[in-house]
Amino acid sequence: MCALLVSPSLPAMANGEKRVTVPIALPFQQQAAASSAPASFAPAQPLQTSPFTQTLAASSAARVDAVPAQVVAPQVQTQGPAQSFVSSQAATQGLVVASSPLASSSPLTTSAPSAVATRSAANAPVTSAEAELPVAPEESPQSVEDIPLITTAPVNAPRYPAGHAEAFVAEFEDYVAKKVAPFVPGVAIVVVSGGQVKSLQGYGVRRAGTREKVTPDTVFRLASLSKSFAATAASALVNEGKISWDTTVTSLLPDVTFKNVRYGKQLTFRNILSQASGLPRHTYSHFIDENMSYAEIVKRLRYVNFVCPPGKCFAYQNVSFSLAGEMIKKKSGMSFEKYAAQHIFTPLGMRSASYGLASYNASPNRAAPHINNGSRWIPTAVTANWYRVAPAAGVNASITDMSRYLLGQMGKRPDALPLAVLNPIQSRVTKNTPAQNYYGVRKAVANTAYGMGWRVFDYGRHKNFIHHGGHVKGFRTEMVFNRDLQIGMVFLTNSESRFAKDIIFKFLDMYERSHQPQAKTKKK
Repeated sequence: MCALLVSPSLPAMANGEKRVTVPIALPFQQQAAASSAPASFAPAQPLQTSPFTQTLAASSAARVDAVPAQVVAPQVQTQGPAQSFVSSQAATQGLVVASSPLASSSPLTTSAPSAVATRSAANAPVTSAEAELPVAPEESPQSVEDIPLITTAPVNAPRYPAGHAEAFVAEFEDYVAKKVAPFVPGVAIVVVSGGQVKSLQGYGVRRAGTREKVTPDTVFRLASLSKSFAATAASALVNEGKISWDTTVTSLLPDVTFKNVRYGKQLTFRNILSQASGLPRHTYSHFIDENMSYAEIVKRLRYVNFVCPPGKCFAYQNVSFSLAGEMIKKKSGMSFEKYAAQHIFTPLGMRSASYGLASYNASPNRAAPHINNGSRWIPTAVTANWYRVAPAAGVNASITDMSRYLLGQMGKRPDALPLAVLNPIQSRVTKNTPAQNYYGVRKAVANTAYGMGWRVFDYGRHKNFIHHGGHVKGFRTEMVFNRDLQIGMVFLTNSESRFAKDIIFKFLDMYERSHQPQAKTKKK
């Protein structure tokens, strides 16, 4: 992705990527509970309990009025008294709940939450010393064990016993609540198991020093996780027969020129989406940080030498990747953002998903970005820079909308995202070398590659995990899933926390422990 904007106290990622996060809004608006906590910041416990056990107010408060209509999926207004999540959602949106016969045009499959998900969200009083959010040391992920937790919230026993197939869900919730949430301003997660949503959580606050809670409706920037949306839109256009994966860039965008004219004419739609352009890694990403217009950056591509023929080597990009948006615009007859909204946000029911800074600012329930000053998290401003490369880093979304996107990418919504759209982008296209695999030195990681807008890897005894992350100033995101295992997780935080990349392996390790093959006992 792009070059990282990080605090000097935070190490840059091994691959130098920049991550971005995108804001979305939930299809429902939860009833705000009166809090007994003082205005001081208490980050240690989930400040929003599972929506599956809460009552809901009328969802008319879930507005994104100022968001351009062509970029935001339509809102559904409901009226009437507050009701349970299941009954309200079934009545207003046709959500399919586990063990429920309700039909839906845009279902969000759910099941009963774990005990950890339903624990109390009442805030304990916080001392003035606790009002400043601590930052976990960077030396070792294990060092957090030695830091006192700022929490008095009770933690109930897991709903499932050890060894149960779903035990890892409660374990993961507990890990996020105890080992991540106390050390970042805010976090939102969704966990899918068995092809159903098992946990949907918000923790902490949208802005440090306030009582503005992170809820499942809170909008985050998605950063480079946006690349998966661009690839999905591209695949939808291919599936419509309006473009081919082998369509060349210069055939549609003749004003885009390269120093090596021969290689430039070979560059295809597939090449740019699979990070196999042949250009040097992160070509001109620094100009995005410098607030140069995208059109001007593209003009400068004529000065860049290829390091290999297109399609022959992996090198992560943001500028050349975003040429896919211009190609989609040419062949669809509408803006890239509008096409993506019509083919992803709307059919999946991602009612608050959007592109761009204006849409982010229009969301009243949005997370503020935070940087680390060495001792605490400081809110910082959101700029338009990385929104200018919308296919690479422009999406805004909430964790509720990401739950719908996760189920869609896992093949649970063939009406919206058929396998003909999913399979090409989730398959290995460009092989990574060990130095390029993003995951560092991890013994269990193997067979890493880039698909189109997605990374693909094997982990332990399981094959074909699909993943992408994002990092832009003050936000980090991660999404990982496996269609064969029917598990998945999305993690959003309004901080540049090192926990982000580790979180996917915490999740996978917990799943593995709860699904160890049972030893066979010999019959006497």
